[in-house]
Amino acid sequence: MIFLFVVIISALAQEPEDNSAQIYSNYCVSCHGENLEKIPLKKESTTEQRVGTIITGTKSMPPYNWILKDGEAEKLVKFMENIK
Repeated sequence: MIFLFVVIISALAQEPEDNSAQIYSNYCVSCHGENLEKIPLKKESTTEQRVGTIITGTKSMPPYNWILKDGEAEKLVKFMENIK
Protein backbone atom coordinates (compact mmCIF):
# COMPACT_ATOMS: atom_id res chain seq x y z
CA MET A 1 0.00 0.00 0.00
CA ILE A 2 2.78 2.41 0.91
CA PHE A 3 4.61 1.50 -2.30
CA LEU A 4 1.55 2.40 -4.36
CA PHE A 5 1.26 5.72 -2.54
CA VAL A 6 4.94 6.52 -3.26
CA VAL A 7 4.53 5.63 -6.95
CA ILE A 8 1.45 7.85 -7.29
CA ILE A 9 3.10 10.78 -5.51
CA SER A 10 6.26 10.52 -7.63
CA ALA A 11 4.20 10.37 -10.83
CA LEU A 12 2.33 13.53 -9.83
CA ALA A 13 5.57 15.31 -8.96
CA GLN A 14 7.19 14.73 -12.35
CA GLU A 15 7.54 17.73 -14.60
CA PRO A 16 5.16 17.71 -17.55
CA GLU A 17 6.48 16.56 -20.89
CA ASP A 18 8.10 19.26 -23.04
CA ASN A 19 5.96 19.58 -26.16
CA SER A 20 7.91 22.50 -27.65
CA ALA A 21 8.96 20.68 -30.83
CA GLN A 22 5.38 19.64 -31.53
CA ILE A 23 4.01 23.12 -30.73
CA TYR A 24 6.63 24.71 -33.00
CA SER A 25 5.79 22.27 -35.78
CA ASN A 26 2.04 22.86 -35.44
CA TYR A 27 1.91 26.63 -34.96
CA CYS A 28 5.23 28.31 -35.78
CA VAL A 29 6.99 26.55 -38.64
CA SER A 30 4.66 27.86 -41.38
CA CYS A 31 5.80 31.44 -40.74
CA HIS A 32 9.22 31.03 -39.10
CA GLY A 33 10.46 28.04 -41.11
CA GLU A 34 12.00 24.75 -40.00
CA ASN A 35 15.22 26.49 -38.91
CA LEU A 36 13.92 30.04 -38.35
CA GLU A 37 15.08 30.87 -41.88
CA LYS A 38 11.89 32.76 -42.83
CA ILE A 39 11.40 34.96 -39.76
CA PRO A 40 14.32 34.68 -37.34
CA LEU A 41 14.19 35.75 -33.72
CA LYS A 42 15.24 39.36 -33.20
CA LYS A 43 18.78 39.26 -31.83
CA GLU A 44 18.15 42.28 -29.61
CA SER A 45 15.09 40.77 -27.90
CA THR A 46 15.33 39.07 -24.53
CA THR A 47 13.85 35.72 -23.59
CA GLU A 48 11.20 37.53 -21.53
CA GLN A 49 10.25 39.75 -24.48
CA ARG A 50 9.98 36.69 -26.73
CA VAL A 51 7.71 34.95 -24.23
CA GLY A 52 5.55 38.08 -24.08
CA THR A 53 5.31 38.17 -27.87
CA ILE A 54 4.16 34.55 -28.00
CA ILE A 55 1.55 35.15 -25.32
CA THR A 56 0.18 38.52 -26.51
CA GLY A 57 1.10 38.53 -30.22
CA THR A 58 2.13 41.46 -32.42
CA LYS A 59 0.71 43.25 -35.46
CA SER A 60 1.93 40.43 -37.69
CA MET A 61 1.62 37.47 -35.27
CA PRO A 62 -1.46 36.28 -33.38
CA PRO A 63 -1.34 35.56 -29.64
CA TYR A 64 -0.97 31.95 -28.60
CA ASN A 65 -2.08 32.25 -24.97
CA TRP A 66 -5.24 30.36 -25.89
CA ILE A 67 -3.34 27.17 -26.76
CA LEU A 68 -0.35 27.19 -24.38
CA LYS A 69 -0.40 25.84 -20.84
CA ASP A 70 1.56 27.41 -17.98
CA GLY A 71 5.28 27.42 -18.72
CA GLU A 72 4.96 26.27 -22.34
CA ALA A 73 5.73 29.70 -23.82
CA GLU A 74 9.01 29.78 -21.89
CA LYS A 75 9.90 26.26 -23.02
CA LEU A 76 8.97 27.15 -26.61
CA VAL A 77 11.27 30.19 -26.56
CA LYS A 78 14.14 28.08 -25.21
CA PHE A 79 13.47 25.54 -27.98
CA MET A 80 13.49 28.28 -30.63
CA GLU A 81 16.66 29.85 -29.20
CA ASN A 82 18.41 26.49 -29.66
CA ILE A 83 17.38 25.96 -33.29
CA LYS A 84 20.49 26.05 -35.44
